Amino acid sequence: MAHHARTVGLTPARQVAHLLAPLDAPWMIAAGVALDLHLGVTARSHDDLDVILPRETQARLPDLLRGWRLDASIHGTYRPYAAPLDPPHFQIHARHPDLSGVLMLDLMLSDLSGGLWHYRRDPRITLPLERARKVSPDGLPYLAPEAVLLFKAGSAARPPRGKDQQDYQRVQPTLTAPARAWLRGALTLTRPDHPWLTGLE
Repeated sequence: MAHHARTVGLTPARQVAHLLAPLDAPWMIAAGVALDLHLGVTARSHDDLDVILPRETQARLPDLLRGWRLDASIHGTYRPYAAPLDPPHFQIHARHPDLSGVLMLDLMLSDLSGGLWHYRRDPRITLPLERARKVSPDGLPYLAPEAVLLFKAGSAARPPRGKDQQDYQRVQPTLTAPARAWLRGALTLTRPDHPWLTGLE
């Protein structure tokens, strides 16, 4: 799998960007692949490709992803996706029969209203969309690294996973001063005892 990731690099992200090109909305790649886009290198293999979409665009997914199987994740179980998927549910998994075992899309319906990216786990935390949505040199939109790391920081019930700690260590030195300040503020608000805070001072 690691060899596969090194071989294909960002090819899956480019393929998904082609599929979503007709969507006139601020979608963006998230999670580990977003950090690869930020750094400009594929550092490790990924289990899936996470994509953030404005919730109001979901009705277009069956047409844009024609031939893909769409399943909604509801209370930990899969059900065939049928629009609309209403809050608090947000997750749709997409699989293509020709890419079985190679690529799964984790589509996350998000609130991008008011020109803001809204942190799903805590409505107090937002980031202006012009800061939250970055674009790589070859035109791939991705979630800003500070927002990705906020998700990877875990929760009160779950500390950062090993791969998330590794992602933090490789990305933290590249954060701008405003990005560090935002992440520090968000963690102080949600996880005031988080070990990453000392590295963001």
